[in-house]
Amino acid sequence: MDTVESVRPDLWRLWQALHRLFPIRTLIPDGFVSPGSWGYLGVDFLSGFRRNPSTRKAFALLDGVDDALFDGLSALAALNARRQDQMLRAVIIVYLTFPLSITALLADLAGDGVVTFLKANQQPAIAIGVILTCGPLAYMASAWRARQMIGVLDLIRIERDQRPFTALELREE
Repeated sequence: MDTVESVRPDLWRLWQALHRLFPIRTLIPDGFVSPGSWGYLGVDFLSGFRRNPSTRKAFALLDGVDDALFDGLSALAALNARRQDQMLRAVIIVYLTFPLSITALLADLAGDGVVTFLKANQQPAIAIGVILTCGPLAYMASAWRARQMIGVLDLIRIERDQRPFTALELREE
């Protein structure tokens, strides 16, 4: 049986190289120092985005890649972003909505008891709160990076004058 990577090895190698340019661990630092993050202060959100180191590396990586391979890579990035969005929604529901709803219900039914319990178990309550916050934040960062990859690929497509970019312009976020 063929593995996925053996069907289009050139495409999968390119996908691996592309997504490595957008690590989740650097999202927060990049949010303070990258040209793209400072571009959010004005009207032009693209010039800084184009000057980001990850964008420049992606341009270099895809220089000379033929249109068919580029289209396959764009399709993988779009599929990845859709799956990221699906997972993010599920995580938000499981990690945030359920615990908050249950806490609100318990507080309504036994308000003083919940407050007393939380005060008596402050460290575990804070630990659970941190876990319930960090899980969705990690998935939000991942979804952000997935969308960022699509943005870079859209920018490359536009600069290459590779059609169609009307579909890209109409894409829902």
